[in-house]
Amino acid sequence: MELISELWNLWLLVDEPIGTVLGLVVVWFLIRQNVWAWPLGVAYVFVSITVLYEARLYANLLLHLVAFLPMNLYGWYYWLFGTEQREELPVTRTSRSVLASLAVLCGAVAAGLGVYFATQTDAAYPYWDNGVFAMSIAAMWLTARKKIENWVVWFVVNIISVALYALQGLEGYAILYAIYLGMAVWGFVTWRRSMAETVPG
Repeated sequence: MELISELWNLWLLVDEPIGTVLGLVVVWFLIRQNVWAWPLGVAYVFVSITVLYEARLYANLLLHLVAFLPMNLYGWYYWLFGTEQREELPVTRTSRSVLASLAVLCGAVAAGLGVYFATQTDAAYPYWDNGVFAMSIAAMWLTARKKIENWVVWFVVNIISVALYALQGLEGYAILYAIYLGMAVWGFVTWRRSMAETVPG
């Protein structure tokens, strides 16, 4: 029993650094449109469970379990088998109506879950945390579908996340998401170039 306790305490010392490194590698692979981003994303989710639980960022923890985990599996499948031609899935744009629908859904989810977490749990920053939850699901879906707008949504998510993690003393994750800001810009530019190269004519 003492060994398990010691191993657990050791894990709590290394989970945040491991998650930070995995997170950087995942986004780097996404920018390069490499399918390895998705299985490594699954590993990132599992590593982040203890980090987020200890920080009382429950909506963020829920996000990882019910959204990031299945969306990483979905993205993995879709990038491998998402086109009938079995060619590499191209980067495309999202329609304005879909973007508007996603914005309304994100606002409703953030407000509804924010009220619940604020009144029923000891969650830290429940409204901001749930805003990240809702927008991240939208961004993850856009990423899995290889829609270029995903990088814009991730940019907003990253700004809020830097503040949340810093306020909760998660310096590693705060630095990670600060780096994500630059990577989101890099990803947008890279994907836009890729999209331009696939436009016929």
